[in-house]
Amino acid sequence: MENIYCPKIEKVVAVWDALAEFQKELHPEGLSRIVDTDADIMEAAGCAGNTAEFDKILQSVDVGQLSSPKDMPVRTFAPHRISHKPKAISTPNKATRFLCVQRVNARETAKDQRNVDVKLRYKTHKYTARKPDSDSCNDLVPFQEMLLMVRFYEPFKYKPGRRLGHPKFNLEYHVLSSQYLTELKDSIFCHCDYGPYYEISENRTTPPEEPPSKSGFFFIHDTFYNDMRDEANQDYSSVIRKWAERQSLIGELNSQRMEQTRFGDLKFRIGYPQVYQHQGNCEHLFVISECRLLAPSDILMRSRYPWLNCYSSARDIPCNVCGHCQAQYIVQNSNRHIFDPAYICENCLDSYHYKDGQKLGEFELFKFSLMMIRNNEESDEPSTSQ
Repeated sequence: MENIYCPKIEKVVAVWDALAEFQKELHPEGLSRIVDTDADIMEAAGCAGNTAEFDKILQSVDVGQLSSPKDMPVRTFAPHRISHKPKAISTPNKATRFLCVQRVNARETAKDQRNVDVKLRYKTHKYTARKPDSDSCNDLVPFQEMLLMVRFYEPFKYKPGRRLGHPKFNLEYHVLSSQYLTELKDSIFCHCDYGPYYEISENRTTPPEEPPSKSGFFFIHDTFYNDMRDEANQDYSSVIRKWAERQSLIGELNSQRMEQTRFGDLKFRIGYPQVYQHQGNCEHLFVISECRLLAPSDILMRSRYPWLNCYSSARDIPCNVCGHCQAQYIVQNSNRHIFDPAYICENCLDSYHYKDGQKLGEFELFKFSLMMIRNNEESDEPSTSQ
């Protein structure tokens, strides 16, 4: 795949090898513990008990003594002009009787509120609250595990010849190198897992005949990791691998079972896009943005991983009829709406499209799905050439 999507980083990270290399650096020869305190440093430097010699070493390696003729000159900042915001003077009560003063106060209040609203628009994701851990429940040892940060992006509908924008961030998880890939797959939230999303206008209260599919795969580096825990699960990658065999630019692609693979078994490039596919054709791009040792400041309870670190703010779609409730259904090809598609809530759907449980008029009904909304919006956009 690197022949088609050229990587910016050539180094391929092997997690277990990286952990062994870090352990070798943390445990030098002659030391059985991590070099952390000054006493450990003195022992590693060969001057255990000799405080005077250790002080000389610290003075010789002071960062302030490092200099180079190629250093950029830095001018000392000396503030000579400090601007102060004028102190607001409270308006006398007698002046508030004048209409001009009332208008000025209303304009200033609206301006302040507008500035607050503009700032809130750029808060596109939220961080989950991290509760303090109890030391008695900590069962992970720092520096003995690798921590991987996996960032998922929202699925999008691709059209040939159409320029794509930046992918939209969706979720970020922290996982341990000793965990299986299926543990992360079971934690990923996607609207497509809560179907059905076929037409249900005639039997919208009837539960689906078949449960949502649990099939899916992670494509990482050059290997498909398929979820084959259930007998009904399908190997989505088989068709792709057969197609890749006929392509000259794509190398050999491998296949392994997701439930038998730990994150420590993976090989990947930091920041290189990978693919998670489930529910047939719902595809998420994701990247492994960081791979490092588990630090004492991280969560040290194994049961809390995979840890959802942050997520994108959900985009609420108001009902097109009442405008108060959040949409729960999508109505298409209706002869009673002035726009198509229409996003509608449960109460408005019952009162406007059904009477005594019977369907009124002609329309198609689908359950609410952010993926369907994105596809409808993107289908209306004109395609632009590369």
